[in-house]
Amino acid sequence: MRSLATRQSNLALSRYVQDAVDVVRAANYDLIILETSGIGQSDTEIIEHSDASLYVMTPEYGAATQLEKIDMLDFADVIALNKFDKRGALDALRDVRKQYQRNHGLWDTPTDQMPVFGTIASQFNDPGMNRLYRAVLKMLETKTGATFASHLETSAEDSEKIYIIPPHRTRYLSEIAETNRAYD
Repeated sequence: MRSLATRQSNLALSRYVQDAVDVVRAANYDLIILETSGIGQSDTEIIEHSDASLYVMTPEYGAATQLEKIDMLDFADVIALNKFDKRGALDALRDVRKQYQRNHGLWDTPTDQMPVFGTIASQFNDPGMNRLYRAVLKMLETKTGATFASHLETSAEDSEKIYIIPPHRTRYLSEIAETNRAYD
């Protein structure tokens, strides 16, 4: 469900979201996806309305100690660390994976096997998004017993921003223009 206004700045979900879910269920939809506006660290009210959850965050959450305050890290089945091209994203991925491991008591599972994925959603065929997609399908299969077939190939490579113009060359045309002006 989307575009159900809350009319309050401190709420991520409309008070009518359960009514909307009930209507869609009555229409016999097999899969219902809810989205919240994501109001902050203590936003977990979506859990009351969902069987599975995907939490999307960015590497810009602050210091690693802030992770302890993000309640959805306790409840999320899968976590996307979007904007993975931002500075510090690899450190953030490591820290979020460790926090997920602690929160879920998965001490015997290596941190690189935590369901936390570095993604660049704005980039087509991003390896992190593809792995996240596969993890969401697996989560839905586990929760529902349904089978979701996908032929999407995934790779182990990290997400990396692909630029049309490399960042170190963004002023290239300006440099040419400045050189031409200086020459005249």
